[in-house]
Order: sequence, then structure tokens, then C-alpha cells
Amino acid sequence: MEIVGGGKVIELGPEHEGPHEIEEHEFFQESVVLVWWDFENSIGGYHRIGHEPNWRDGPHINLFNNLFSPEWIYKNTSFVPMQDRDRFENGFGCGDACRFEFKNGQAHWTIKDTDVSAELVVSDTHPPVDIYPRGGSLGDVAPNHMEVGSTIGGSVTIKGKDYAVNGLAFRDHGWGVRIWEAFVCHRWIAGTFGPGQSILALSFMGADNVINEFGCVIRDNKLIYAKDVDVLVYLEADGLTHRGGHLKMELTTGEVMEIECEVLQKGVVTYIHGYAVVDTMCRMTCGDQVGFCDLETANNAQRGRYRPYTAINAIEKNGLHGV
Repeated sequence: MEIVGGGKVIELGPEHEGPHEIEEHEFFQESVVLVWWDFENSIGGYHRIGHEPNWRDGPHINLFNNLFSPEWIYKNTSFVPMQDRDRFENGFGCGDACRFEFKNGQAHWTIKDTDVSAELVVSDTHPPVDIYPRGGSLGDVAPNHMEVGSTIGGSVTIKGKDYAVNGLAFRDHGWGVRIWEAFVCHRWIAGTFGPGQSILALSFMGADNVINEFGCVIRDNKLIYAKDVDVLVYLEADGLTHRGGHLKMELTTGEVMEIECEVLQKGVVTYIHGYAVVDTMCRMTCGDQVGFCDLETANNAQRGRYRPYTAINAIEKNGLHGV
């Protein structure tokens, strides 16, 4: 991949799609994530399989499994024991509930639960890349990370209603030590305008109280980093959920991108090792370009342990919820 305006990038081949060597640290984790949206059907999803093989109570999985449709929101946030069959050569699983496999050059996701199922095939629109900074607390969040803008097809069934999927997707794969308890707050925007352009932006504050910001655009197989990133979130009165946001990135080429994020449906609240995270699928616009993104936020400035239950614009409880 060509770099425009300076910087470095690591392209990652298919050999990095499956499990990596497990480090000895208690907080070693390996996770795969998929966010997606189909504008024609107004359906989407947010799926994360997070393996924690060294957890103090035995190997566990942090599963975030969510589907969105005009009538229903399905949410399954679980911390469950990890079985030997959940880790295999070309992917990761969480029992029968959610499974990721990389085969024939594509990412395949299978979801199965009461009243919901999905068979999703994700096709990358550029080579997978590792683009996160290596130093500081931001580098500690993602010591090894793969990012890919994609398209998605397949099928989804919710409460007996079938959908043929044709949409946009963004996926990632991370491995290494990740100490969630050290997180204070973050904003993460990952999305795509289609095969020609994907966006990644992040602001993060860790235990060192330093705010780190990072962003880039991948355009026609060319990577352009941002030299200035500003993420604004329209926070709800609950101090947890949001109703959209705005991203401004000044690229190293001098180009300034102004991106507006408009909520497509209520988000979902996940709670992971004392850190409450909200993921909300958004319509993303930049000039006359239209795409989708996940605007993920977390606010933990007081380093509290209380689990939030009041969520104005997101679903907190597991289950199938009517819209």
C-alpha cells in the first residue's frame, strides 16, 4: 500500500487472520471485530469475539453479539468460559452463538441464537494493515492490530423475517496485552464510504491522563495519516450514550475532512472489566459522500466501578428488544 504524506504501514497477510501465540500475561487477549450496515434494508451488526486465555478464573471469552433491524435489536453481551473448540487454525468462536472463520480470502461470520441467525461473508476492499502508533498509552491499547474496510453479503433472520444482506463493513483483529481497567475514556470511529475510501479515527486517554489522538484515511489503496484529529460527540443526558458526532481530520497532505455522524438506530452498551462502552451505528457523510461507521464511546473519568443501567439512546440489557 502506498503512503501519501509520510508515515509507516505494515500490511498483514492471511497468516495473521487466525490465532497468534499466547503471551503469558493475565490480560493477554485476542479479538476479532465486525461492524456493518446495509442501508437498503436498514439492518446492521456489531460483533466481537474476545478470547482471554489467561484469565484468573480460567480461559474466558468476552462476546459482544448484536444485530439491528427496523423492528428489533438483538443484544448478547456475555463473559463465558472458553472451550478448546473456540480456538482453531483459521478463526475464533464462542460456542454456537458466534463464529469467525477466514477462508478462501474472505471473512465468514456465523451467528446463531434464539430467534436470530446470520451467515455473513465479508470481502476486503484493500489489504489488511497495522497502522496504530507503537508508543505511549495508545500503543498499549493496540500493540498488534489489523484494520480492513470491506463490503458484506449473506443473510440474516430475525424473528422469522429473512434479509439478503448487501452492505458496507469494517473489521479488525487485535492481539496482545490489553488492560481495560487502565482505560479512562475513548472515541473510536471506524467506517467506510465504500470500496474507494475507509476512515479510522481515535481519541484515547489512559491511566497516564494524556489524551492521544490518531486518524487516517485509506483511499484507493493509498494511506494518508492525519496530523490533527478532533472528535466531538453529542452526549445524551445520561452521560453515557450519544446521538451522533462530528469528526474533523487535517491530513498530512493539508486536506481537511469534515465528517458528520448521524445515529441510525439505538446503540448497545457493553461492560468489560469495569469499563462501559457504547457502540452506535451511524450514517457518515463528508460532502456528497455517504457511508457508515461505528461511533464507539466510553466515559470513565472518575475511574468508577458502578455499572450504568440508565441508557437513553442504547440498549443495556441482553435479549431481543422491539424498536
